Amino acid sequence: MENQIEKFDFNLETLIEFSFFNVVKMGLELGIFRNTGKATTLEELLNSIDVPNRPYLKSLLSTYYDLGIIEVNENRVRNRKFLRTFLIKYDRLSDVIPEWIQLQDRIVEMATYAFSSFENPKVTMDFDKDADFWNTRLSNPLNNLYRKIIAKIGNLKDGIRVLDLGCGSVSPVELGRYVGPNGEYVGVDFSPRLLSIARRNIKTLGMDWVHLKEAEIRHIIPKRKYDVVIMSFVLEYIPEIYWTVAKALDFVDEGGKLIIVEPFRENFEHIAAWEFFEKLTKEFHRFPRKADIIDALEYSGKTARIREYGKSILVLELPY
Repeated sequence: MENQIEKFDFNLETLIEFSFFNVVKMGLELGIFRNTGKATTLEELLNSIDVPNRPYLKSLLSTYYDLGIIEVNENRVRNRKFLRTFLIKYDRLSDVIPEWIQLQDRIVEMATYAFSSFENPKVTMDFDKDADFWNTRLSNPLNNLYRKIIAKIGNLKDGIRVLDLGCGSVSPVELGRYVGPNGEYVGVDFSPRLLSIARRNIKTLGMDWVHLKEAEIRHIIPKRKYDVVIMSFVLEYIPEIYWTVAKALDFVDEGGKLIIVEPFRENFEHIAAWEFFEKLTKEFHRFPRKADIIDALEYSGKTARIREYGKSILVLELPY
């Protein structure tokens, strides 16, 4: 499992490096860095760039600020000197999962169209309207890799009870298969179209131990406890992290586990570059910090053992 975790983190790091390159490339194409030298204020810089979607342009400039590429003092903006090198060892090339590169290239292309409008038909990042794209994204081998890691950490096997918060369209089959036919998998998601895809697949496979519920995580009420509760790549869409994690812990049985998979901000220096592209989904907020989860545990008033797996997985284990 250690090799799988290392491979997963390595691919996230590489994805973020590619994102850094792409946000800089966008600035060059739009003439932002050239105009930064001419404009004296942030407003002048915004007015000098011919982009209809000004909120997204502001988001790009904010990303440059977060990455240390530009600085703003008393509303005056200027470029900062920076050096960014991207090195990848030859023997790590075989660890790169190529499918996410193709998907990320599509998202970068969407971002160029989003500068005209978020409503541009080429921008297909809505969970419901563009469920087919999201299903493709959730099916790619990078996502399959972290689901395999979750299955091992959670010791998913026939007979146990699993609650998956923000399950999407693929996890109900890929994680649900481990616990049947005598266990139970409950997947919760707010997207009816993603759940529709999942329901079709579990019906085809006859997985009658898998149950799906359409709801927002913040609105569900604990009625029973589960051996394993999963939150994978969902907290970035929820502003109320403390409350949400505390509520997820209410579902965990004694001796059970809450497994959280996220690219935690402390562990990925230039994560703001990836976030710029994820903002094409209107629900996106920001990737959480590891400290947010630890603070949420304290906020909940519960006692749990915290285990860290690599850079992207935290597990909260409740005592018996």
